Order: sequence, then structure tokens, then C-alpha cells
Amino acid sequence: MGGNALNFVTERKTTEQFNEIFSKIEPILIGLGIDYFLTKSFRNKPTHGDMDILIKNDNLPKEKLLGIIIEQFNPTSLSPNDRTISFDYDQFQIDFILIDNDSWDIAKVWYSYDPFSNVVGKTCHKFRLKYGPNGLIFPFRGINDTLNDNIIISKDAKKIFEFLNYDYERFTQGFDDIEEIFDFIFTSKYFNSEVFQFDNLNRIDRKRNRRRKSYNEFLVYIADNNIDKNYQFLEDRDQYIQIINDFFPESNLIGRIEELKENDRINTAIKEKFNGKLIMNIHPELKGKELGFYIEEFKKCVENFERYILSWNEEDIMNDFSKFYENKKGSI
Repeated sequence: MGGNALNFVTERKTTEQFNEIFSKIEPILIGLGIDYFLTKSFRNKPTHGDMDILIKNDNLPKEKLLGIIIEQFNPTSLSPNDRTISFDYDQFQIDFILIDNDSWDIAKVWYSYDPFSNVVGKTCHKFRLKYGPNGLIFPFRGINDTLNDNIIISKDAKKIFEFLNYDYERFTQGFDDIEEIFDFIFTSKYFNSEVFQFDNLNRIDRKRNRRRKSYNEFLVYIADNNIDKNYQFLEDRDQYIQIINDFFPESNLIGRIEELKENDRINTAIKEKFNGKLIMNIHPELKGKELGFYIEEFKKCVENFERYILSWNEEDIMNDFSKFYENKKGSI
């Protein structure tokens, strides 16, 4: 995305040229039986830096798609990056973006009408949520404040829009120009112009959005039109958990959080009682792959390893490991 992923100079294309290129690509995709979706832009967009086409990842491995691209499009430059494959066609950058089947519908919404999804994602952060091509997500952080798991709240675009106080039907009608997209963003009661200012973004987000033309245009539009809507979010974002759970009961958010907290507590307790550092204090000769080998072998020998670790103290566990290690070492 963005028209700069290739080691090859591509051109910006007019909308007429853009449509002509797609008219050549589409029959190839149809002929191959590939599910695809051309992401939507505002109707009066004069030029395009690239073309984003979603490809449903239905028994279509990335390696197979690479082969199809080489065979069908003979690109000068090809850049596979995570789930996006960028290549040139007719001096223009094409991005094929692989989408999992269960995220197909929400991804088609998320990738359309830039910069709506990127901007609205900042509002979602105020609710402790992330909005992405896989839907609305609650990132669960464990005891050490590290990302432990992503709880899926919803992949239903209409319901997500309702939660964020946006008119989904209006969104599906499309927009004539980027200003209409900006005006639509302002319609939510949760809009707060300060949320989007660079000073209020984290370092990574700030760096990323400084390079995004549409995001900078959005900030200029806010300033030029004196947009001063400032919804006041709760300082304690944990208070939104109940609200999210009530709005999306199917997510079982509270139940999932409690389950993950318990798993995190157990895993932390296990790591404190049994880890490589403790073993090396007793057996300094064990390091690297060899250490990992004996740890895994010890786990296999203990019936219900989790219950065993939680039931015994550290000293007894280390004694058991030492006995196991000496016996195992002598048998290898």
C-alpha cells in the first residue's frame, strides 16, 4: 500500500488509467477462480499511487500466489511482505493482500475509503480496542504488560459502526471526495480532534502517519474548518470493558479476560519455579540447545506438568530435575 514498496520506479495513474489497468487484471483473476476485491476510494480521486486488491486466502498459499503473479504478470519487481505481495504492472504498483476467509467481509470494509479506518482506529484506542482488517480486537496484556492475546470482539462491520456511532448505510454509499470522508468521520459523538494530533500519538504511530498524505490532509482539514468536537473519554479505560461486553455479548469479553488472567497467572508461576536460569545455577554446563533439550524432555516425563509445578516448591522441582538430568545424561 502507498505506492512505494518496490525497488522499481512506478507511476501515478489517472483514474481512467487505473480503471483500464484493472480491466486487464480482473479477467485473469476471474479465469483463475480467485476471490478478489478491489478496495474502494472516493469517486473523484484524480490520481492513484497504487492498486490494492484483496485476495481471499482460500487454499491459496502465498507461494502459489507468487507463482501466479510471475506467470501471469511477468513483473520487473516483486516484493512479498508478510501478507501483501507488491509487484509492478504497466509501470504501476499492484498490491495483492491475502485475507483469511473469516475476515473477508470486514477486511473489504476496513481497506476502503482511506483514511477512514486508520483515523477511526485512534478513537478505538480510547476504548482499549484495536480496529483492523481482522475486525474489532481487545488486546489482552499480561502481568508484565506484554501482549498476551487478542480477543476478537466482532467482525460484523455494521455492528462495529453502530458501536462507534457511525451510520454504516451512509458509509456503503461511498464518497465523492476526501472531504466527504472527513466530514463523515466527524459525525460520531465520540469524535475528539485532539486524539489525532501528532503530539498525542505514540512514537511508532506518529512516525507512520507523518508519511501518510491522507492523514496529514485530515489534520489540515480539522484546523482549516475549526473542528472543535472534543468528546471526553473516561480516564480509566478499564471502565469500558463492561460497556464493550454489554454491546457485544457474543464476544464474552469479561469471561475471556478472566480466563486469560488465570492462564497468565499460572504461566507466570510456572516460569518463576522452573526456568533455564534456575537450572543453569545448578548445572552451569547446560546451555543453549542442550539446555532446551533437557527442559523439554523433563516436561514429557512429568504427568500433568502444570499441576506438578504449581504443587511443589522450587527446591523440590530442581532436585527432581537434577535426578532426571543425571539419569538421562547417562543413557544418551
